[in-house]
Amino acid sequence: MITKEIEFSKLRHAYTTIKKFLEDSSGVEVNSVNQRIAEDLGLFGDDNYFLLEQFVEKFELEHEGLEYERYFYSEAELFDSKAALFNLFTLSVWLPMKTIELLTLNKFKLNKPSFYKPEHPVNDMTFKDMLTWYLEGTYATSEHVQYRIKST
Repeated sequence: MITKEIEFSKLRHAYTTIKKFLEDSSGVEVNSVNQRIAEDLGLFGDDNYFLLEQFVEKFELEHEGLEYERYFYSEAELFDSKAALFNLFTLSVWLPMKTIELLTLNKFKLNKPSFYKPEHPVNDMTFKDMLTWYLEGTYATSEHVQYRIKST
């Protein structure tokens, strides 16, 4: 990991710029640098793809080295016909079981089937990762670069 010094004013400007961009794009308030793009901001599939595309174009950033599938599931992985059919059958079993739990005031806990999830794991990109990318100008994440405020 590389440690770099940065002026507080530059870091504050980057923070507010990226925070506003994410809030405007998602409609969700960003409260932490650890907020995840898909899970916390609700940008799944094409939504996060177009967010990254807009992010790169708006701030004129390099994206070489970005492995999209490392961070996000594609629209096809999440919402293809196989997943929809699987979830439809799962829902037909899950819903009556959940109804029984609710009618018994959760005295009976039933093992409900899980809904479809793509097979490969992803590590959701965070606000902090996008902030690092913005500050560097080229693709880099908070795993690679750490910032320390310059002392005067």
